[in-house]
Amino acid sequence: MQAVSPAPKSEANILTFPRLGMLSSERALIGAHILVALLAISIGLLLGPAQAYRRAPALQWEIPVFSYYYQALTLHGVLNALVFTTFFIVGFSYFVVQRSLQRALASVTVGWIAWVLMFIGVVLAGFAMLTGQANVLYTFYAPMLAHWTFYLGLALVIVGSWVAGGNIFVTYMMWRRANPGKAVPLAVFATVANFIMWISASLGVAIEVLTMLLPLSLGIVQTTDPQVSRILFWFFGHPLVYFWLLPAYTSWYTMMPIQFKVPVFSDTLARVAFIMIMIISIPIGVHHLFVDPGVSEVAKVMHSLLTFVVSVPSFLTAFNIAATLERAGRARGGTGLLGWMLKLEWGNPVMVSQVLGMMMFIIGGVTGLMNASFTLNIALHNTTWVPGHFHTTLAGGVFMTYMGILYWMLPIMRGRKLFSRPLATAQAYTWFIGMLLFGISMGRAGLEGAARRTDVGSAQVISEYWAPWLNVTAIAGTILLISVVLLFIVVIGTWFFSKGDPEDPAPITTVAPSGAPLWTERWSLWIALIVISNVVMWGPVLLEGLNFVNGFWSVGYPMN
Repeated sequence: MQAVSPAPKSEANILTFPRLGMLSSERALIGAHILVALLAISIGLLLGPAQAYRRAPALQWEIPVFSYYYQALTLHGVLNALVFTTFFIVGFSYFVVQRSLQRALASVTVGWIAWVLMFIGVVLAGFAMLTGQANVLYTFYAPMLAHWTFYLGLALVIVGSWVAGGNIFVTYMMWRRANPGKAVPLAVFATVANFIMWISASLGVAIEVLTMLLPLSLGIVQTTDPQVSRILFWFFGHPLVYFWLLPAYTSWYTMMPIQFKVPVFSDTLARVAFIMIMIISIPIGVHHLFVDPGVSEVAKVMHSLLTFVVSVPSFLTAFNIAATLERAGRARGGTGLLGWMLKLEWGNPVMVSQVLGMMMFIIGGVTGLMNASFTLNIALHNTTWVPGHFHTTLAGGVFMTYMGILYWMLPIMRGRKLFSRPLATAQAYTWFIGMLLFGISMGRAGLEGAARRTDVGSAQVISEYWAPWLNVTAIAGTILLISVVLLFIVVIGTWFFSKGDPEDPAPITTVAPSGAPLWTERWSLWIALIVISNVVMWGPVLLEGLNFVNGFWSVGYPMN
């Protein structure tokens, strides 16, 4: 990579470290979201190593408390991937919008209404899972069926997130009316884009739950269509990943550069990447249905090609953030081709969590491209390759970045110093090592044919080819368990026991750089493109599933 020069002095206005005060009302609202998120992972994370031990042929230990494998697996997925992420993202988004725009939310009351809806939803879904009546995993669709409280609960979580998104939209529009001709700060731009994409995508799963799964679980209807159920779920299921990812991107693009005291390499390029993800992330979900009958080959190929296109904003991000990190390293005295990397703050838990998360996300992205291949997916789809890929993206890049955010945000919220920076740094390194080992070994076991979503300990289906790799996942699980313990020590210590003022100010930019393009905020145009692209890419697939047409995409050939 070509050397990047330090930031010009003219851009110094975006390098400030404002110690922004917080009203008690907004502190309570944001804190309530973060608290529920942390309570969710306090259970969800511990179930991860337990499952690794159960799946390892050398151990096959029973999962403590949850004797039924799929009950624990459902709790692990729902609490980590749905509850933790949604509450954390909403709370973080409130923080970003309020502090970056320097104004209160349009309505704190509406914010609490959204929280109550989501919390009631978690309680209902939790009841179904804890009582063993919702062992359907977090990728829920027919013909598997859960108790009605599970579906109603998750529907309330989604509706609550919609209300929160509406609150953010109104706050943004109020700022826009008060600041004509000005570009919104990049962090808020990313937040608005994320919620537009999220609300659009979650319409699919809302329709699935309200018209199919909830009536079926209540006995209102006796049968439903599994194919249509899967189509509606994966309309939502893949952009869900980007709902998790965009807050991490927000930190990489806007907060980490401030913490490194340099501007992002290109603000405009970042906005383009967010727009591309917002538009392209939804009309590519059929790559999750490559092994399904009833979807034409043409539809699968079209979605496969578009899935490769969504890697473009990831490549743009990789270049933009790498250039920013290089600028930071060289500003700190780094020389030579890679000498700037050694000058980064490798003892800072905020930096370490995010940079190592980026490295792991690159691995997850490469394995995702293999899943997007129409031919490779046939061999990889129902193997442990998929959770290997999934964990390096969500549990790697996304979760590690969220922890980096937490390590500066929680002290500010609590008005306390971070409890033990060395332990927080050790948590980041152990998580990186453990999750990297877990992802590689799960992927390698998948290449040897190890089936996913299978209770290996119960079925006694063991192969000499993949058994050693699943044993390695148990080692990885032990390392991750150590990291979880360190995380809880740091979080609990910061929440209750640490003393002194926060060391790190809020890394929030309150103005966009000069020349930030206003055309990127033509939201009506981007929403129109979202609608058009989904009608073109998902419309024929749904019509095929409903048997309204016979192979609409198949150009004269029958559906497979």
